[in-house]
Amino acid sequence: MTRSAARSQVSARPPYRVWMMVTTLAIQAATIVGTWPNLKIGGFHCHFRHAIQSHHFALIATVPVIAACVCNYLLAQFVVVKSPVDNLPNPLVLKARSLPNFIQQDRNSESLIQFRRNLDEILRMDYPDSLSKAVAIRRWVRKQQAQDEHVWMPPFRRNHENPHRLLEEQRKGVPGACRRFSYILLGALLSAGFDARIACFTRSLRRGENHVTVEVWIEELTQWVLLDPTCDAMALVDGKVASALELQEVVVREQLDRITFQRNGATLEPCPSPAAYGRWCRHLFVAMSNAVFDGYSVRIVGPRRLRFLHYSRESAYPILRKQILLAVGGSGLGLSAMFWAWILFCLSAE
Repeated sequence: MTRSAARSQVSARPPYRVWMMVTTLAIQAATIVGTWPNLKIGGFHCHFRHAIQSHHFALIATVPVIAACVCNYLLAQFVVVKSPVDNLPNPLVLKARSLPNFIQQDRNSESLIQFRRNLDEILRMDYPDSLSKAVAIRRWVRKQQAQDEHVWMPPFRRNHENPHRLLEEQRKGVPGACRRFSYILLGALLSAGFDARIACFTRSLRRGENHVTVEVWIEELTQWVLLDPTCDAMALVDGKVASALELQEVVVREQLDRITFQRNGATLEPCPSPAAYGRWCRHLFVAMSNAVFDGYSVRIVGPRRLRFLHYSRESAYPILRKQILLAVGGSGLGLSAMFWAWILFCLSAE
């Protein structure tokens, strides 16, 4: 299976939001019709003691629901909707080993220690340097997923970031792609003692082509090195290992001929290509935590939310616009729920 085919399947999503909005509005319309005072439907005379009140409240309740549906539709066009995002004015910050306010994984976590047992065979071997060890872990992660085409075409399902569950799904043949590979590799590198973080590339700030990878800190090189577990490869710029930021800088300058890949003997598809990275690497999102064994995840609300830093020369992430849409959408649902509660109260009084 080719890399482009895998990505197109991963990006495909059924229009569930459209059906949700249509169903919601249909229920609203049915309630308005049913509560209309002195209305005759099919020969039946409909009259409620509180018909005027419930009819008016049904009309009012429809407005915030429509607003919430519109906000939901607009939010669906964003990338990284569920997580807070901060724009990064100075990209040099990404070169440091530790980012400001970065939340590190607890290395004594029982969940991390349990995950390390999956790597016993890999960790028992001797390696000439830490980069070779990281590459061996990357190759182990890729081999956990079969080459069968059906496992590269995931249906719509809820994503999560738990390495244990992701590895179990991968071994069972549950469809998945770059996102799952990367969070498993993140967990494996952390359990082996490396510093690592998620780095996601997107073509634009609208939902579309994207690619999730992992950066690992190599002490001997004193730099971050990008590992692509999906393509089982390491990106090189001018023949040298590169970070996500260095790779993006080359792409932005349209110097794709400087990009090559080192696969360390890997033969499984998909194979990496400079052209694919040239499409993806316009916007870079770097996770502000690697504490996936401690319950940090991508979510709308909650104390353990993954935050992301965004950097791009093209445009800033629309933080304020997203906050407004989330606020209006959430408020609309809340107000509508209050009005619907009153409508049900009126109807139950009949």
